[in-house]
Amino acid sequence: MSRAWPVKDVDPDAPVGANARKVLAVRIAELYAYEPAIAEPAWAHELHDMRIAAKRLRYTLELFAPQFGESGKVQTDRIKQVQEALGVLHDRDVEIEMVGAELSAAMADEADRVRAGLANAGPQEMAAIATSAMRPPPDDVRRGLISLLGAAHADRQRAYESFTSLWSTLSEQGMRRDL
Repeated sequence: MSRAWPVKDVDPDAPVGANARKVLAVRIAELYAYEPAIAEPAWAHELHDMRIAAKRLRYTLELFAPQFGESGKVQTDRIKQVQEALGVLHDRDVEIEMVGAELSAAMADEADRVRAGLANAGPQEMAAIATSAMRPPPDDVRRGLISLLGAAHADRQRAYESFTSLWSTLSEQGMRRDL
């Protein structure tokens, strides 16, 4: 996880609004530093870091809500949408990793079983073992995991498209300017 950017020159004697603007300027810059990752769907780590930056910005907006009134509430709602869309995307990335790890383990187990079977098989049994390994039975766990993995990738693609559409809409509405 990325570390929060430090906020410098906060003056404890200054009005809350002045310090709020300093903190928000840093949090906004931190969020937009990840904007290049939006065009790179495979950059899961950077998109997750963007989610964390959005979370920091949202909580900062909520903390200073009294200073910014209705305008601040609109910005908080926008950032919350960004955070949630990136959260769904991150959930899909975690799911893909988990299912992929299970599939890898199942395939490794099957490879061990095939190696052991071939080591102890006669010439006629070797062909049957090889055929069985290349065409697993319908109840083989690998079939289900492959199906789950495909569904998770499709869900991730939809989540990515939903996020990029949201970001584009909010950008067209002037979110950065309004922040």
